[in-house]
Amino acid sequence: IVRGLDYYTRTVFEFVSGDIGAQSTVCGGGRYDGLISQMGGPNVPSLGFAMGIERIMLLLEAQKTELPKPAYCDLFIAAMGNNAQLKAAELCAALREDGFKVNTDICGRGLKAQMKYADKTGSRFTMVLGDNECETGCAKLKNMQSGEEIEVALSDISGSLLSAVHAAALDELADSILK
Repeated sequence: IVRGLDYYTRTVFEFVSGDIGAQSTVCGGGRYDGLISQMGGPNVPSLGFAMGIERIMLLLEAQKTELPKPAYCDLFIAAMGNNAQLKAAELCAALREDGFKVNTDICGRGLKAQMKYADKTGSRFTMVLGDNECETGCAKLKNMQSGEEIEVALSDISGSLLSAVHAAALDELADSILK
């Protein structure tokens, strides 16, 4: 392999793919022992590489690899009714203070439209909040990926959401390892 620059010493490498046409190099690099000293720095043996993001995107497209949707927010609270909307705003403020990305509907949409919006925007969890949930102080937290629901106390929503986010992250990690 001959890389385009002559500062490499001994080791050079390239990762290529036949899936992206004539310019098939996705990543390349090598060892360059004298480069830093040539630039006036200390004599430090080094190894470096570069990769083309455009080529990675072409490769993903050619292999029909679907990228996971980034989570828009940790929790979407679907509020039904005036009391629930006030409680949702209060919960959102508290959760945001604790570092969570939280969203709720302020347009007065129906439950089905709110849940569709939560799914479309990549919310990891949803919670439906109505008059009953406000009275009992409990609601169901739904993992949008697995469909699993757990009942949580609204007074401890931050702790419950943190536990649920961690559990979901571990599940996603385990799934990716086992694939």
